Amino acid sequence: MKKPTGAKRQGAASAPGGAARKPAARPAREVFRLSQSPSHLLRRAEQFAADLFARSDLHDGVTLRQTVLMASIAEAEGASQSDLVRTTGVDRSTLAEMMARMEKRGLIARAAAADDGRAKSVRLTTEGRRALNDALPAIRAVDRALLMAMPAAQRGGFQAILSGLAESADSQLAALAEASQPTKKVTKKKAAARMRVTKKKTPAKRPPKRRARR
Repeated sequence: MKKPTGAKRQGAASAPGGAARKPAARPAREVFRLSQSPSHLLRRAEQFAADLFARSDLHDGVTLRQTVLMASIAEAEGASQSDLVRTTGVDRSTLAEMMARMEKRGLIARAAAADDGRAKSVRLTTEGRRALNDALPAIRAVDRALLMAMPAAQRGGFQAILSGLAESADSQLAALAEASQPTKKVTKKKAAARMRVTKKKTPAKRPPKRRARR
């Protein structure tokens, strides 16, 4: 009697009655849609606000970001560049470039901070305050246009959501800054000195007195 070949044995083992087993169906790939991406939609909303501001005749040549930066400086005169990164949400390198251009234009002035010579405190110049006051009507108009773009019943919730996102961003940035602080390393000499001090302060235990036998 002839033994079945390898192919026949495999086919018989794979399915009863010799029927070929169908390959398992692959799971359908999830389709990524930009229209459903919160990060993309936020970026589009930001661009919408910037376009509205640029089309206004009230901004006196300053951009929306520059107006936001000047408003942040006006709220906290003498703030450091690190403080302004947190309050404006602009990354450090972009903010440094913006401030260099604005300082050259005479809108802001930077000086060494009184409590830290390595940090720079920032203030508005007279020209900067005038530019900010001229641009505030434009930014208020942009805020109104953004809120008017949605139903009245949703405007309060929309503003609350934006505030919640900003607070969450502040909390995460603060946690990252705290985690990046270098921890103090205790050297072997300091550790040995602490041990010696501890030994001196700790009184030595005296053996209990033996009672005399009567």
